[in-house]
Amino acid sequence: MFEGKRALVLGVANKRSIAWAIARRLAEGGAQVAFTFQGERIEKNVRELAESVGSPLVTELDVRDDAAIERVFSEVSGVFDGQLDILVHSVAFAAAEDLEGRFTDTPRDRFWMAIDISAYSLIAVARAAEPLLEAAG
Repeated sequence: MFEGKRALVLGVANKRSIAWAIARRLAEGGAQVAFTFQGERIEKNVRELAESVGSPLVTELDVRDDAAIERVFSEVSGVFDGQLDILVHSVAFAAAEDLEGRFTDTPRDRFWMAIDISAYSLIAVARAAEPLLEAAG
């Protein structure tokens, strides 16, 4: 079903991640799957999972950093010959202290950080992916 397709999956944290279930299915269907991870804490998990599906690329990405997004898509372009068929954005964040207690106690700065990481990052990575997706048809 995905034979010959090239995919980039953002948001794998561990083997219980929705992003991992998607990535595994893509790989089982014949896609080449590249991965990003955010931070050293989960790097080992992501690298092990990526290795299990023969990933050609595992790279760090902080979706709040436009230069990092640009770097990642340059790497993806290099690995996938300038083309990308599938982009999976499975990134979400909320500060731990905001997941407890009352929602209305969430301070503005942490709310905006959650929105930036969880929602705006889709716009930022889609913009960067667009030329590669167009090249793939």
